[in-house]
Amino acid sequence: MMAAQLTQIEDIPRRVDSTLCGPLLEMCQHIVGRNGAGGSVAFLLTRPGRNPMDNADRSWGRGLTAAADYLGVSIWPVHFANDVELRVFAPDDLVLRE
Repeated sequence: MMAAQLTQIEDIPRRVDSTLCGPLLEMCQHIVGRNGAGGSVAFLLTRPGRNPMDNADRSWGRGLTAAADYLGVSIWPVHFANDVELRVFAPDDLVLRE
């Protein structure tokens, strides 16, 4: 049986802060368990307007994915949405660009 829980977190910083993703994924780990034993986590980053995904958004995708990998939390690909677009963070979006 699947028991979904939706939690909205508002007023996050524009760029990821390395101190945020770890504790967030640790909380998720307690909810779903390690390596998907109890389920998996999905993230949708949203913002109003029509602006496409940018480097600040990509920093969140990288931070969430890296924290999940480090802690062994099973996550779905991170998604991005604005007023006109819904898309998955592709592997290229998660590569740090200079």
